Amino acid sequence: MTLRDADADAADGLEGAEGVRYELLDDDEAVRGEGADRGEAGAAGRRRCWRSGFLRLASPLTEEPTPLGVAWIFQDVTEVKGQEQESARMRFRGNQLHRAARAAAECEDPMEAASVHLDFALAGFADHALIDLVLDPPPGAPADRIRLVRAAATPTGAPGPCPPVVPGGIPLAYPEGHPALQSVERCGSVRASARRLDESGAVQWAAARKWPEGAVHGLCAVLRSRGRTLGVVTFLRTSSRRAFDRTDATYAEDVAARVAASVDLAVRSR
Repeated sequence: MTLRDADADAADGLEGAEGVRYELLDDDEAVRGEGADRGEAGAAGRRRCWRSGFLRLASPLTEEPTPLGVAWIFQDVTEVKGQEQESARMRFRGNQLHRAARAAAECEDPMEAASVHLDFALAGFADHALIDLVLDPPPGAPADRIRLVRAAATPTGAPGPCPPVVPGGIPLAYPEGHPALQSVERCGSVRASARRLDESGAVQWAAARKWPEGAVHGLCAVLRSRGRTLGVVTFLRTSSRRAFDRTDATYAEDVAARVAASVDLAVRSR
């Protein structure tokens, strides 16, 4: 027996083939699953969202309805729910940018304003944030060598505000190929994620990049203002969150543009 559109047939109480009548009993249940082809790569292994409804099967040939069973109808609403979530996420992030701009306007210290932008950006987006500024090379040093100092960072123990660190910053000896260095070199965003590692491997992965313990996903966005590269802002996520995607990178670049304006003002006012 083949059923057409479950919602249309059920809502109208249509009589199907072979004299079977369908009545909608429940249309309000959502079921989530991994999909039938978990082992295959690509879209088959993605999580799916299903909307289900129950139809009572009865025969119209009897004077009193005789129940024959129940049909459980499923409708794939993954794309619709994904669009709804994406729209809600965009609205929330837009509101956060607006609120951050209003709060930063009340800060007298430009670096405090930069920290305010990061504090608002972290909500629902990342667990930690770092600001590394480009340090001018000393006399005699290669001009193409990038040297960064840590200017602000969230607490390493637990998520919290992103206050400035010690005056002058903390020099960082990032290894070659570090995502922050790549972001400065490319003048763009760089994403990095730990492979499937055990707990000790994840700790070593974060420590090698001089990131807080527990970080398994990183997103570095360059800080540019007035045509100059000032540094890089890094957003970090723990294993409880998914990896950063292109939409996240776009949002991080919006935040970085606002942070860069505040950092530029702080550098000029020294």
